Amino acid sequence: MLPIICPHCNEPLSFNNERSYVCKNNHNFDLSKGGYINLLPVNKKKSKSPGDNDMMVKARRDFLEQGFYDPLMKEIKSVIENELIVDSKEITILDSGCGEGYYSENALSNLKEIKSNIIGTDISKYAVKYAAKKYKNNFYFVSSIYNLPVKTDSIDLILSVFSPNDSKEFSRVLNANGYLMIVSPGENHMKQLAELIYDSFRPHEYNIIEKIEEPFSHASTHRKTFKIEINDSVMLQNLLKMTPYYWNTSIEAQAKIENCNAISITCDFSITVFKIV
Repeated sequence: MLPIICPHCNEPLSFNNERSYVCKNNHNFDLSKGGYINLLPVNKKKSKSPGDNDMMVKARRDFLEQGFYDPLMKEIKSVIENELIVDSKEITILDSGCGEGYYSENALSNLKEIKSNIIGTDISKYAVKYAAKKYKNNFYFVSSIYNLPVKTDSIDLILSVFSPNDSKEFSRVLNANGYLMIVSPGENHMKQLAELIYDSFRPHEYNIIEKIEEPFSHASTHRKTFKIEINDSVMLQNLLKMTPYYWNTSIEAQAKIENCNAISITCDFSITVFKIV
């Protein structure tokens, strides 16, 4: 049974063998044709269609499926397999801010000697739609990470890649031996892309350890840095649409990107692991 709960009354949701997930209070959530459910109540939305739009999600998928971030996927797998101490050979993982599902499938599935049951959530219905349609072995739903429709103490590992984080909610859904793994930008992440857009590059100053509050304690940090070669202006634009730079790109900078057919870009990631104390 999936560890999901009703966003209205917090009672467990179960599949009715038709096309809906239902709680004991008869709150009903239809399974879409794409295979996902929407657990984001209307009164929790801050806009008509929160999160990444269809254009941004499609750009991310087109970029990631070229394998540019494969070294990051391998590093995440390695940390899970070699560092995390789990009580069972079967674990439940939440991909928080899952986007279009690439990380869920490529970093969290097919782990060595560990069977992973993967659920993923994002506030963007477009992202969840893309994820559910392609990665059918995982279960995806629309929700806010600040009000997760997930059972208390039901998750062994949370993965959060470049997404918002909420210590209170994460600690609630994780079991006593659970782990939180956060992927955030290293100081030189996307340096060359930023230099195309701005006059100069300011190194990232993002200290995730200071942002994650009790009851979590810092277990370890891993740095993964590599370069990718992009030889296509369309693919470079796809990468731009994945970053916050997209919203601040001037017409002049956009022209530079459109005319750039070859560039080497630094990918710099911090993988930080937390445990509940």
